[in-house]
Amino acid sequence: MAQCTFLAHPQPRDSGDYRHRITLPGRALARSMDVVELQTTHPHWVAHCAGTDLLVACMVADPSLEAVLAERARRGLPTVYELSDDFRAFPKSLPGHAFYKVPEHQARIERLARAADLLQCSSHGLRARYGALNARCAVLPNQLSDVPPLAPGPEARRQAPVLGWAASAGHFDDARGLASALLAWCAARGLAPHDAPVLRLMAPTSIRGVFERAGLRVDWHAPAGFDTYLTFLDGLDIGFAPLGDSAFADGRSDGKFLEYASRGVVCIASARGEYLHGIRAGETGLLYAGHEGFVRALSQAMDDLPARLAMRAAAHAQVVRERTHEAAAAGRFALYRWLLESAGRPAAPRVSTLRALVDPDEAALSEATLHHGQGRLDAALTGYLDVLGRHPDFHLPWERGALIAQALGAAADAAHFEAMAEQALERALATARSEALAS
Repeated sequence: MAQCTFLAHPQPRDSGDYRHRITLPGRALARSMDVVELQTTHPHWVAHCAGTDLLVACMVADPSLEAVLAERARRGLPTVYELSDDFRAFPKSLPGHAFYKVPEHQARIERLARAADLLQCSSHGLRARYGALNARCAVLPNQLSDVPPLAPGPEARRQAPVLGWAASAGHFDDARGLASALLAWCAARGLAPHDAPVLRLMAPTSIRGVFERAGLRVDWHAPAGFDTYLTFLDGLDIGFAPLGDSAFADGRSDGKFLEYASRGVVCIASARGEYLHGIRAGETGLLYAGHEGFVRALSQAMDDLPARLAMRAAAHAQVVRERTHEAAAAGRFALYRWLLESAGRPAAPRVSTLRALVDPDEAALSEATLHHGQGRLDAALTGYLDVLGRHPDFHLPWERGALIAQALGAAADAAHFEAMAEQALERALATARSEALAS
């Protein structure tokens, strides 16, 4: 049976992006294929990824991945490269900005996207901007898993629906836009801001302050885990999904709509980006452009109870029918099976499981990387050398050691570390070749 491997850059496995793009789709796909997930902190990722039947590299920009793709191409093994965000337009407010703004990293991502057998995008906006990088390009949008039955909303909230929004620190500009739109709605209704319905908000205190400074009342909840977030959504009737005017926003998914719909919350979203594809305006949610459009949409949702209940039911049914990982698994498997069969590696359907390959030393490598990023070079180098004591053939700590040596002006040490990194990388690729011959 063919094996599919999802490769990710280092990140928490319980984060929303990791769940949506790797764990949950991998779990659904594992009903038809042998699925493995691992990150570039694993000491054996190069050897594994060079030999797996199908590799799905999820926006990884590691320099060694180019060598892995070249080895796979030499052996006729198919590779998928995924873009899940606009890497050329990362906002300064997001943690990835410092990495993705580097021209060398941007150029490498484009080379990897071109070299792959398929470019996979998480939104239509990303395909519109980057689809020309590869003759084969597909959109595999975010999905949900385990959507519960639609529960009837409390009777008291039918006439006084609860408004709400959840946001991370990266949505600060969206918060300002939403606060301004809510003030426009208040003015149209002849309401003072403090007389408007309370906004139920799950967000950092910086975003809470945006609404409070506008004079709007807020029922604030601190950011929490995904299960707590879903419980927070159970307390809403109308949820907002504002998107700013930026290339990054146009490439984002419509995950907010999916999450709202799964809990029976009517979504009012900006008429841009993936929301134009995911929401059927007036049927499964409402779209708006500008303050006038927002005023009309919120007024309709607040005042027309039958329409709100109909949209609520239709959105939930749409997600159950079309936007779950289980519903999408067949299409994903057909796409991957075509790639495998084109490479002469049939993928016969079979029940299997998702395996996460995690090495105990990944935590030590991540800690050394943290020291490195914060300028504690001695502690970082000690950590890298500690990992190398147990994994001398892992190229990444050698590469990091070379960077530290360069920063300290130790040219000879830097050259030694670089040579050891190159040798370790070649040994990992050689291991994959020998395993292929043995099989």
